[in-house]
Amino acid sequence: MRSSRRRVSLLCAGLAAALAGAGLSISPTVAAAVAETRYEAETAPATCDGTIDTNHSGYSGTGFCNGDREIGAAAQFTVNAPEAGTATISIGYANGSTTTRPADLIVNGDTVLSTSFARTSGWGNWTTTTSVVQLNSGDNTIRLNPTSTNGLPNIDYLDIELGDTPPQPPGWPRECARSSPIVCHFDVAPGNYEVTAWIGDRDTAGNTSMSVEARRRILPAVSTAAGTITKHTYTINVRQPEGQPTGQGGTGDPGLDITFAGSAPKLSGLTVQAANDPLVVYLAGDSTTCDQMLAPWTGWGQLMPTHVSAGAVVANYGDSGESSGSFLRNSKLFPTMKPLIKRDDLIFIQFGHNDKSTSASAYRSNLTSMINQVRDRGGDPVLVTPPVRRHFNGDRLTPTARHVNSRGVDLPAEMHRVGSQLNVPVIDLTAKSKELVESLGPNASARLYLRKEEDGYKDNTHFSEYGAGRMADLVVEGVREHNLSLVSYLR
Repeated sequence: MRSSRRRVSLLCAGLAAALAGAGLSISPTVAAAVAETRYEAETAPATCDGTIDTNHSGYSGTGFCNGDREIGAAAQFTVNAPEAGTATISIGYANGSTTTRPADLIVNGDTVLSTSFARTSGWGNWTTTTSVVQLNSGDNTIRLNPTSTNGLPNIDYLDIELGDTPPQPPGWPRECARSSPIVCHFDVAPGNYEVTAWIGDRDTAGNTSMSVEARRRILPAVSTAAGTITKHTYTINVRQPEGQPTGQGGTGDPGLDITFAGSAPKLSGLTVQAANDPLVVYLAGDSTTCDQMLAPWTGWGQLMPTHVSAGAVVANYGDSGESSGSFLRNSKLFPTMKPLIKRDDLIFIQFGHNDKSTSASAYRSNLTSMINQVRDRGGDPVLVTPPVRRHFNGDRLTPTARHVNSRGVDLPAEMHRVGSQLNVPVIDLTAKSKELVESLGPNASARLYLRKEEDGYKDNTHFSEYGAGRMADLVVEGVREHNLSLVSYLR
């Protein structure tokens, strides 16, 4: 069995302190140091611009900081260090809201990075974001300062562990063009690779995002102050063709392509090496899931890597136009994916959009065949019901939108039936997306899909990049609800 480790930390370098949010990876070369010290948010000298509450279980100590919902309503800790140097800090928090909560991370009065606290699928679901900062000798203030009117998430504690100075970034990689955006190419064979990027610059401020291969978003744009360099490590899947397995939309170039964009992309180092037995999350699905080569179409699988830290990797075998039967039979799809599956890998199976005339028995048979073959390889199947189309009757979605097909088959219900019979977890993306789309209503929900005025196309089935991101959020919510093995690797 793979170890259940979380690799969600970052490395800072240069003269300025660095602090970043979930999803970054601390180098294993950073030396261990003295024992960890915990500072509770409810205990002086910590301060909370809000109330100390106890109404959600699972917190540390005697309570947690429930900050006021306004910009600047901060949680602040006073941390004592016996000498100046680097320290690893872990912030315990819960964010049960529907959105991330952005904040400035301020150390001794200096804003070192703008970041955000990811959602945790419930106010009782506590997690940590771990980072490295530079501390002075004596007392230091570490302030979490919200930059939106939603305020902070609930803040539980701050853990501090003193450590050695981390190594410097390796410098500009020869595989990257000096351009904006910065485009890098590595001649590697298909497989899984650990990619480490040092983002930021010693002399100038930056704003940098990171994408790989066929528009797969890895890191949303992060801002770095001048002198701040943060180290990010991810596991990346390389395939050929790099987008859809049947080559729809283009096949891309052999090897690994990495793009650093944003308003002012900054890169101080980049390394690529073979990954050591990562947890692989295979995606078997249709055009709403796949890696779309051509903008503006975006599958939710393209945005799922933004949730996954190093040690786990998303391998997206989704393909446009596929039904449960065609995916099972096409030699480039399930028959190609199946031999790659290793023990404990996760295989997410989502079909329905193109099963418009599939009978209930055939649909169940196709799903059952995939499940049994995945288990034969030692993998763990996960069923995902299809996301809704945007077809309204008044303020409610039609049966067609909810995937009741032309033969009257309620496909999500049949998928639940298979999951129950075969003891397979089912992420109900149909119900989750229905709730989201209906809550937005006929007009506002258009932003989730392709719009003529924004995208050049009107499409009530396929997602915009924003909509694909929201669907990926819902899938990750389901991962947490079922406590799948991927939970240990979520940012």
